[in-house]
Amino acid sequence: MADHKRTIRIADFELPRGPVTIEMLMAMPRASWEHLRSQINLRRQSDSSVPLARCRLCEAGIFIRSQATKNGHVPMFVHFPEGSKDCPWYEGRTLRPDAARAAQYQGHQESALHRQLCVTIEQLANADTRCTHSAVDTYLRPAIHMRGRWPDVYLEFGELGKFALEVQLSKPFAPEIAARHIHYDNEGVRLVWIFNIREDPLPQGFHDVITMQRGNAFLFDDAAQAASIERGTLVLKCYLENGKGGWLDPQLVTLDDLQTDYGRSAFVEDRRSDLLVASSKEERSRWWKAFQQAQNDKPNSPFYSTAFVSAWDSLQSSVPGLDAWREEFWASRSDRSQAHLAMLFAILCSVAHSADTGTENVYITKYKGEGAVLAMLNSKLSSGDFKHCANLIDSFVRSTALADLAERPSLKRMIKQAQETEAQIDNEHPVWRAMTRLFPEVLDGLVRAELDDLGRLPKWAACSDKAS
Repeated sequence: MADHKRTIRIADFELPRGPVTIEMLMAMPRASWEHLRSQINLRRQSDSSVPLARCRLCEAGIFIRSQATKNGHVPMFVHFPEGSKDCPWYEGRTLRPDAARAAQYQGHQESALHRQLCVTIEQLANADTRCTHSAVDTYLRPAIHMRGRWPDVYLEFGELGKFALEVQLSKPFAPEIAARHIHYDNEGVRLVWIFNIREDPLPQGFHDVITMQRGNAFLFDDAAQAASIERGTLVLKCYLENGKGGWLDPQLVTLDDLQTDYGRSAFVEDRRSDLLVASSKEERSRWWKAFQQAQNDKPNSPFYSTAFVSAWDSLQSSVPGLDAWREEFWASRSDRSQAHLAMLFAILCSVAHSADTGTENVYITKYKGEGAVLAMLNSKLSSGDFKHCANLIDSFVRSTALADLAERPSLKRMIKQAQETEAQIDNEHPVWRAMTRLFPEVLDGLVRAELDDLGRLPKWAACSDKAS
């Protein structure tokens, strides 16, 4: 402990994520920080010279260590082993993966139970006539990479494809998990991690595997073995996360039930990104419903409708400083802050919906047809009401499928004039934070990057051909 100094306070992630404080990390849902942990390790394996996250002080690469406590696992930023001990935030020595693996296995790389499970799984897979080739713990020569792998069980299953089954009785290490996923993805082999029992609590290594498999845990136990014999094909027991820290009732699945079109992941049901997509829309849906009701209640002045009251209350409870801003806004501008926020919401919705549908949809001015969105933006930025939001609006537009609008001379001129004539709000301002809460796919770098990693960034929020 003599080398221990303190924890890393801020990690600078590659954009769009940006800076993440240790407080932010520890406040994240488990699924979110586990995704970050996996992405750091994937980058480390694919290109160690360009870390996904760096220490703010020394700029060396960092990773996320999972620290076991009586209340569960706690994430912490830690320097990689080659990090400088001179960094004021250096937290002490960390074991290199090879040393940690040697300490865990104590020289015994395979147990009798592990071997038995691998052999049994191979035999049951071979009962299926579609299995044209199989092997246990046999070197798999690579098609691309210089170094191959020794999968626990290797299967070639006709049109279903090639599978590498890794049977894990002890916790796997995060760097090895990432390395295997990258390798097999490049080789066109589907990687499936299989446990024998579902421990409670699960070691972090098992959580890392489940993160890569989108919230799916696969077991091969007595029930799976009996079902395999009965059906004449390999059957696994699958546990799906319930989104509340627990599990749904297990189901018996075969290789036919796996979704394998998502690169490094093989899973039955995506329990991670589906929930992230839904949570990203939740607050925005509340405001959209309020806006639709307001248009019916007060068609001539919908933004001053009481329909927004409950939506405002919900947003205010999750955005620090929004209540104080409301009082300040009234004092300085003599207008209702709720109405101002509703108008800003309508401006951004006009951009988002137009980007999504490919047609011009404007909800705050009477402009219609081609060029309506650009005309609306120019109109609102030329008035005094939204000049202070020019940076926000510019950032929003540039992160959507309508990013080209930000390069139009008229809008660039309006943005510049607004920036020169009025102080701009930044991403720490309550209004910017409120819009981030409503449009996380664009304004929340962590959410945006995670959705992009998972192939679920909506097309309206993507300014490249990555949209899906």
